[in-house]
Amino acid sequence: MKFLGKFSKALLLGAAVLSLASCGDEKKEDATTASTIPSTIKVGVVPGPYRGMLDKHVKPILEAKGYKIEFVEFTDYVQPDAALDSGDIDVNLMQHKKYLDGIVENQGLKLKDVINVPTLGLGVFSDKYKSFDEVPEGAQIGIPTDAVNLSRALGIARDLGIITLKTENNDQKASIADIKDNPKNFKFVPMEAAQISRSLDSIDVGFVPGNYAYAAGMDYAKALGIEKVLEPIKNVVAVAAKNENTIGKLFKDAIESKEFVEAINNDHEFDAFTRPAWWPAK
Repeated sequence: MKFLGKFSKALLLGAAVLSLASCGDEKKEDATTASTIPSTIKVGVVPGPYRGMLDKHVKPILEAKGYKIEFVEFTDYVQPDAALDSGDIDVNLMQHKKYLDGIVENQGLKLKDVINVPTLGLGVFSDKYKSFDEVPEGAQIGIPTDAVNLSRALGIARDLGIITLKTENNDQKASIADIKDNPKNFKFVPMEAAQISRSLDSIDVGFVPGNYAYAAGMDYAKALGIEKVLEPIKNVVAVAAKNENTIGKLFKDAIESKEFVEAINNDHEFDAFTRPAWWPAK
């Protein structure tokens, strides 16, 4: 009996040592993860609602964990990804997954999306007309110049019935050359996305990505058309691929948190934003 008692104690002692070692390893792993995340995290944004989304509803969550968030604002879609790839910033939120995938494929940038967020769709606006029935033949229509958003705009134009396109997959890689029928001979003018809302006095209609429409204070209730936001064109939080499991996980956890979800649902500023597929049902 004494032998069994000593043996049992030895087993318990061994289990305790292993448990402590395991806890120590977990704490060490957590500490290592934390040490790979800078105390000040630089976040790239462009004009629009996503800086506000992060500032109001993500920043407090991360500050409570001891991180400082510093926003770096860019004026176009090109610089934020280049800065993320070079390490000048740590995170960005300004583009949808389809656009990011195109950048990664065509430019070889080592970037990774970690989660998508509620997204405001592309809107079709005019300072001169209230519907496409009023838009005259030969009118100038501004559309984004980058390939992904250009094809996106043409897909919306097709859905609005103002053009037809040549191929069945026209909403994926359509270009102006793919326009088949254009009954009113509209002139589609590729422009930098940031410039379209500012150019409505010199063009007749503009297809404006949601973030720029929001930044310009455009009223979606007066839009000539509004995009149905599908999953591949919801905006994503992106990080350098090497930081997917550190900085990326930090932001993913914050955005998936009950605190963030409830904050967005209760903030009427984001009522018109399409929720991602992962979003919890109310």
